[in-house]
Amino acid sequence: MLVVPLEMMSTGEQGRVCNLDGSPELVVRLEEMGLREGASVRMVRSGSPCILAINDHRLSLRFDDCATVLVEVTR
Repeated sequence: MLVVPLEMMSTGEQGRVCNLDGSPELVVRLEEMGLREGASVRMVRSGSPCILAINDHRLSLRFDDCATVLVEVTR
């Protein structure tokens, strides 16, 4: 399995969040939105902002240097 930062995923790629790192407040906010360790994600549209599919929800995110989300990409 390949582990990459979330922002490096291409449109259509899927994976599982394996690590969240950043300020505690930001990590908690991301977790509240469903982006937590173990969550399955699919990149609907890459870029900034990107659109992620998490379960039955869509989430638009701008990447920030204050947090790093690592994803184990499934091929």
